[in-house]
Amino acid sequence: MASPTRFPAGVSTQPIGSTLGQYPVPDPADVAQDFCEFDQYVAADWTVTNTTSHATIGLTAGAGGLISIAGGASSVPVNAVSSTYPPTAKAWYYVGLKATTAINDQIQAGVTSSNAALTPTDGIYFNKAAGSTAITFVVRKSSTSLAATAYSTGTTTVATLADATFVRLGWYYDGQGNIDVFVNDAKVCSVNVTTAAGLVVATFPQAVNLGQGFGLKAAATAPTTGDLIVDFSMISQTRSY
Repeated sequence: MASPTRFPAGVSTQPIGSTLGQYPVPDPADVAQDFCEFDQYVAADWTVTNTTSHATIGLTAGAGGLISIAGGASSVPVNAVSSTYPPTAKAWYYVGLKATTAINDQIQAGVTSSNAALTPTDGIYFNKAAGSTAITFVVRKSSTSLAATAYSTGTTTVATLADATFVRLGWYYDGQGNIDVFVNDAKVCSVNVTTAAGLVVATFPQAVNLGQGFGLKAAATAPTTGDLIVDFSMISQTRSY
């Protein structure tokens, strides 16, 4: 294998003569990004809804920083940061998570209008129902979800969650009506959110404040406690100018 090419002076994405033309790394202002590595957990940065007194959230041991949710009927953190995702902007979402027992609890991760009770009215997110290991991808506005017929696979199910095994989930919206969905960095399906006339469908959550977040809701029957561990979470979109 040949040695890789090195660029010790760095790699810029901006033309020479511009403000960051000599900046040795890609322009950090190219996109608006919120990346949570969980090297620390600042409670004030998050809105946490607990419907049981014994639900907890906090850092746990692990390389690179991990955050853990453990609790009962519902323990739901959602990032307080929110913004709109217009249909003309490109956007990216990426998260790494696992659960000790995959089938036990409802798990949700993505960008939503609210994570309370894990029943958002608006959002673009991944969901796993209690009693199932199937992970579904949801595009939703005003409590109406995009039909499965819009998916290239013909189904909203995109992955299976395994016990105590990290999975990386993500999506990319191209700003032209197409969403690519990824599991462990492999594309698993595409979703089209435009009508035959090229207009964005009513189920795409445009002009709605959305924030990235994740949550756990334990099953109504035993076991009634569960856990969710998140390694990182990121949402990013191109700027509007």
